[in-house]
This record gives sequence, C-alpha cells and structure tokens, in this order.
Amino acid sequence: MNSVCHLCKCVVKDNTLFSDLSDKQIERFKDIIILSLHKKKDVIFWEGDPCHGFHIVKSGRIKIIRTSKDGKEQIIKIAEPGEIIGMEVFYDERRYTNTAAAMDDCELCFIEKMAFFKILEEYPVISKKIIVALSKELKTAYDKIGEMGLKTAREKMAHLLSTLAKDYGVPKDGKIKLNLNLSRLDIAELLGITQETSIRLLKGFKDAGIIDIKRKEIIIKSLPMLESVSE
Repeated sequence: MNSVCHLCKCVVKDNTLFSDLSDKQIERFKDIIILSLHKKKDVIFWEGDPCHGFHIVKSGRIKIIRTSKDGKEQIIKIAEPGEIIGMEVFYDERRYTNTAAAMDDCELCFIEKMAFFKILEEYPVISKKIIVALSKELKTAYDKIGEMGLKTAREKMAHLLSTLAKDYGVPKDGKIKLNLNLSRLDIAELLGITQETSIRLLKGFKDAGIIDIKRKEIIIKSLPMLESVSE
C-alpha cells in the first residue's frame, strides 16, 4: 500500500537534509514523497537492483546487508527513523550495492532520484546539506573502521553490546534490557565473525556475570565492565 506522505508528523522533517528548510521549501516535497509500508523481514531492495531513488526511515528499523563473493552476509548498518538508505549510489551508480531488509514492521518515505535533482536546482541550499550529511556519514564510517579494525573479537563484542545498550537499552531493576531483537547470527554479521564465535563470546560474558541471556533477550548487568573490556 502506497500513499503520499504529508510530512506533517514525519521524521523526514527532522532529517539532516531537511531540518533547516522553510515551510515553503518543505511543502515542495509533498508531491514527490511516497509513503510505503513494509512487514518485518520484507526486502526493501536487493543488492544489484536498479536504483530509482532513496528512502528515509519513518518508523521501524532497516538492516543494510553486504554480501561477499563467497555468499557470506554481513550487516553493515542498522538504519533507524530519520536515517536515509540508498543514497550512497547516487553519484553515478545505477544499482544498489547493498540489500535492505525490514527488521520490524516499518514505514519508509521514498524520493525518486530525478524528482529530487529537480528540486535541488530550485533550492541549492539542499545541495550544501547533502554534502554536510554525507560527510558526517563518511566520518562515522571511518571512525568505526578505525576503532573496530584494531580490536579483538571479544573487544568488538563488548563494544557492540555497550553501544546497543546506550542506543536501545531500557533501564530495569538496575540493569539494562536491550530493546532490540537480534539473533546470534545478526550479531555475528554485525561484527563480521562466525555465529559460533558470537555464541561463545556471549556465553563468556554471561559466565562472567556481565550479561544475562533469556532466549533472544540480552540484559546488561554491568555496563562499566563491558566498556572496560571494549577499550
């Protein structure tokens, strides 16, 4: 089901690319933004699909997956409301270089490429915003590569759990419950390690009293201990 997104109570307005636009400029996007609804596990686009535009996550979460030549998958990003997916191939690529799949039931706002470029011609200020937004993305990617590339698998796991605790954690009885449904395979793909290694590391943290595990639910018992391992 598709319908026009009216931007009224939409995180699109708060995205880096649009936050400083006037009401008149925001109004210009009403005719080109299309709202799409997706169920959990739906694939938004496949790696290799033609790139017709980009999406802004309105609700839910999207995992961005890269597949290696031997078929191994790795989650390279989890996009949250307000984040853009698919714009990284705008420069001259015609096909998506990653796969995007819904982690929850979600809503996405789609902007067609040529319609967006037409608006850029009318409002050059948005071009500046794109440069700023993409440079921030690039810096984040470089920082992540620099940090994670020097860590052991155990340190990577501790860093991931402490980051997830800050981003998705819900305090409860002096502990932090991760409000995020990730399988052991998802965690392994986020870290670029095997599922067996992921399971072993999680068990090690549980045995050390740092976390507790109940099925897919992870509870952080000591965030300071996690952070000390990740450093």
